[in-house]
Amino acid sequence: MIYLGRSIIDHHHYTTMTKTLEIDLRSAEGLKLNRRPIKKKTLCVVTIDEKSRNSNLDESRRSNPTWNYKSEIPINGNVRFITIEVFYRTGSGHQKKIGEAKIPTKDFMGRYSPEGHLNFLSYRLRDEFGDKCGIVNLSILVKSSTTAIRDYGACSSQAADTGLWRPRSETPSIDGYGGRIVTGVPVWGVYQRQF
Repeated sequence: MIYLGRSIIDHHHYTTMTKTLEIDLRSAEGLKLNRRPIKKKTLCVVTIDEKSRNSNLDESRRSNPTWNYKSEIPINGNVRFITIEVFYRTGSGHQKKIGEAKIPTKDFMGRYSPEGHLNFLSYRLRDEFGDKCGIVNLSILVKSSTTAIRDYGACSSQAADTGLWRPRSETPSIDGYGGRIVTGVPVWGVYQRQF
């Protein structure tokens, strides 16, 4: 057994925290393609690690599509960002990207938005050149179920270093989001889920 800072590494196994996110890909605003309002069918994709969920296709051909696609996806302590991408459907049925936003997990996990609270978020989308191409709206609920996962030959300090489960005394950072990694400033709205 090796001690690394405050973390303990066991050569046999380690335990990481796994939670479930309930993500609702709601809508987008002002979608642009080549700086012009888009008039095509669109869909939204959320990716966490190597797991993805695709929304339904909005066929309105408007620059303000609505999806309201809700799904659940697991997340563990190694994940620092989730990716939201918006695509349009070509006449031949292919999908091409309009833009994306990378969202830090600390924006919706931790003391500022504890488990069981619904977070309404809006992020600026940027295209492959870094230009603004719209805003995506979504909500994220962190479910309270937690499980232990056993793995081999890895460092247990990774989960602690991500900041997904910080001490309750820590306040959230809402001023910066890692340069161009995340585009746009989120609109915070935290609501207690009604059961």
